[in-house]
Amino acid sequence: MSSLEGNDIRIFLSNLEAQSIPMKPCNDDEISTLKNLSPTKELPLTYLEFMYKAGNGVEFLAGTDYSMRYILELKEWAVELLGENNYSKKLTDNQFVFMMHQGYMFWYFNLDEGDDPPVFLYDESLDLSEFKKVSDTFSKFLISLYD
Repeated sequence: MSSLEGNDIRIFLSNLEAQSIPMKPCNDDEISTLKNLSPTKELPLTYLEFMYKAGNGVEFLAGTDYSMRYILELKEWAVELLGENNYSKKLTDNQFVFMMHQGYMFWYFNLDEGDDPPVFLYDESLDLSEFKKVSDTFSKFLISLYD
């Protein structure tokens, strides 16, 4: 599947299902846990929709930590990574780390940027002075990983 018209997360997830791409959904209790991670701000709708369908595993993200098994630890690991690399920027309470790969790179979005927020990256192998914006929306980010 190549890029979708409109980059809609629901169309993307439906297409994965239609292609019989293995996905392990979150159950209602796990979605409730996610919704309660931020006491003052809501998680973006597109993120919750993705986790509801594939929050415990999807084939194209094998080897990347994003699932319920790891979600409660990702921000802590990201903070440790930044500290180990003496990175000058810090993560705030507004930033939600939703994915980490092999312990050297992570992605986050800001909780106050709507239902399909931009995605930012930190990668210790890059010489970054700022977190790098890698996608205008969470939906486009996921689709790009699949493509």
